[in-house]
Amino acid sequence: MFRLIVMSLIGLAAAAVGPMLLCSAPGYWNHAREAWASHQGVASIPHGATTTSPSDESPSADPLAAAPKMELEGAPIRHLGEVLRFDVSPGWVMARWPRVSAGLARLQLQGYRVPLVTGTKATDLAGSLTYYFNAQQKVERITFHGTTGDARELVRLLTTRYRFARRLTNSPGLFVYETVQPDGVPGGVLRITSAQVVKASEPYQRFRVELVVERPR
Repeated sequence: MFRLIVMSLIGLAAAAVGPMLLCSAPGYWNHAREAWASHQGVASIPHGATTTSPSDESPSADPLAAAPKMELEGAPIRHLGEVLRFDVSPGWVMARWPRVSAGLARLQLQGYRVPLVTGTKATDLAGSLTYYFNAQQKVERITFHGTTGDARELVRLLTTRYRFARRLTNSPGLFVYETVQPDGVPGGVLRITSAQVVKASEPYQRFRVELVVERPR
């Protein structure tokens, strides 16, 4: 009888705490980090590996310099332009994030996937970011898959830096932005899909984001 009473009390406590965690923004981001780590084959960077500070991010930074420990999502991001860029190297990627999934070969490209959590505002992103490098160690493609509560900041960056433009679709819940290279070859596509159910307790999952950007020619 005593054991049944204890189990009942534990169940009531879990039921009370659960909704509080769902309504917490930090709790959502922690859940996103744990989900990424549990579904990715990640290669941990050694404890002595470097991390670059937000104020001194150099694409050619030495990944073997000593630096403090970082969280799974890497150094803080002040603006999306810090990571959605093509002038980086594999060393820069491994220096900025403490865990990188590197076994992602595709069409003669080597991919490096990292968790991306830009913050806790509605315009922030949470998901996985992948850089694909060619044989010359230059980024040829960047992809992102994740969620956001407000995609306007992402759209603003893509339209100004990479000349994305909206293409109307027949679906009212799908927003598509595309860009074309000077030679007519597709340069990238952004798909923003509205969530089927929008919950007040999940403000950062209102939109599903799928992005592919090719290296500008």
